[in-house]
Amino acid sequence: MKVSVRLGVYGAGLVVVFAASAAVAGAVVPEEAVESWTQQVDDVGHDDTHD
Repeated sequence: MKVSVRLGVYGAGLVVVFAASAAVAGAVVPEEAVESWTQQVDDVGHDDTHD
């Protein structure tokens, strides 16, 4: 099998794995957890106590 074909199959496999992971995460992780995490990140990102 040619190297280009192997790389293409590998890349297609990665796309399938990442798409499946995103679909599972969207179905399993509750929206409240996402909102809580996002709020925590926003609070840390806008902290004005830096020197």
